Amino acid sequence: MARVAYLSGRSYRGAALARGDVPALERPDRELILAAGRARGIEFETVYWDEPDLPDRGFDLAVIRTCWDYTERAREFVEAIAAYEQGGMRVLNSSSTVAWNARKTYLRELGAAAIETVWSEQADARSVAHAFDALDAAELVVKPQVGAGSRETLRLKRNAWNEADLLGGPQGPAMMQPYLRAIESEGERSLLWFGGKYSHAVRKVPAGNDWLANIPGKTRFFAEAPPASAIDVAEAARALAPADMLYVRIDLVLGDDDRWRVIEIEAIEPYLFLDFAPEGAVSFVDAIARVLG
Repeated sequence: MARVAYLSGRSYRGAALARGDVPALERPDRELILAAGRARGIEFETVYWDEPDLPDRGFDLAVIRTCWDYTERAREFVEAIAAYEQGGMRVLNSSSTVAWNARKTYLRELGAAAIETVWSEQADARSVAHAFDALDAAELVVKPQVGAGSRETLRLKRNAWNEADLLGGPQGPAMMQPYLRAIESEGERSLLWFGGKYSHAVRKVPAGNDWLANIPGKTRFFAEAPPASAIDVAEAARALAPADMLYVRIDLVLGDDDRWRVIEIEAIEPYLFLDFAPEGAVSFVDAIARVLG
């Protein structure tokens, strides 16, 4: 039986995780993956990502899964994955992919497929005012260049914000994008590929009057085939991303001009929505089996 390290973090949103555990949101997905693995002769062992002796423990492969604390230790995380590779253990996605994906400046490489973005070393009053003008936006979303789970993310309205509002925003390098109204009705689309093969998609719609489409308890999720035009834009973006990824999730929102825009490529620790599309667990494990084979 092949042994695969299922890499997880030591904490989630500040709360410690016991050894061998994953965040509660992720447990249904992991159970589906473990079951699919057993059916294919693959045993997964959940371990912390920062255990330095991982290459010496006989794993055939390590898969980055719920390392949701990596944003707090981004440099250490990339260096750890690279060290495991140098120690002879294959890790997917690779350290080069992680380094590319950890900072959202990769959006610059996607051209017209990506949402228009203004980049700044800090989210201060001057940079935000500049972004409103540069994007000709009525509203802005301000978020960190390295981040996850909508932490330090702000929504600001032109002429209705002040410098104090920025205290809850990014504390380091920031990115500013126009707020797209379709997020409230159409929602956000997440499309997933495993081993280069399209697997499934989920539509995420904020509940009530919220506008964040990835917050558990505040978002409604639907397993729903995306429009062909959304798939085309996602495929165009995927073609510009690193090759040979075990998994990748591409998130899109419909622009005010009715054109799809990529708002994020998740190639490090994406939630896979397998509890909404259980067949995806088989596709995921099959991709791992091809790597091991």
